[in-house]
Amino acid sequence: MHGTIDIEATIARADSEFPALFQLFGGYFHQDWHDEYATTAAAATTFRLEAPPAAVGAALAEIERVLAMRLDERTLGRLLHDGFGCSYVPQVDELSNEQWLRQLRAQLQPPAQA
Repeated sequence: MHGTIDIEATIARADSEFPALFQLFGGYFHQDWHDEYATTAAAATTFRLEAPPAAVGAALAEIERVLAMRLDERTLGRLLHDGFGCSYVPQVDELSNEQWLRQLRAQLQPPAQA
């Protein structure tokens, strides 16, 4: 499926095609994110608690769209870094880009109601 995606255009238009992720990564996973948050989970939790529920829902939907693109590891990394301005490198924590997005998706889910 990756062959049908113009990744250069997707990266260039990431802010308008994926506005929630552009805001999430730019605001919580910028170049100094590790100065503000001890872990990626802490950054994700802060976003989930601070952002309006609609913004969190939009980010979750956009993560699903990105995962559905089924990009190879290198291309997904380019989209995260060049398109969304994400400065977190999942490989530092021995995760692939896809594994981290799946983990992030789980962390953004609202807690289950008891």
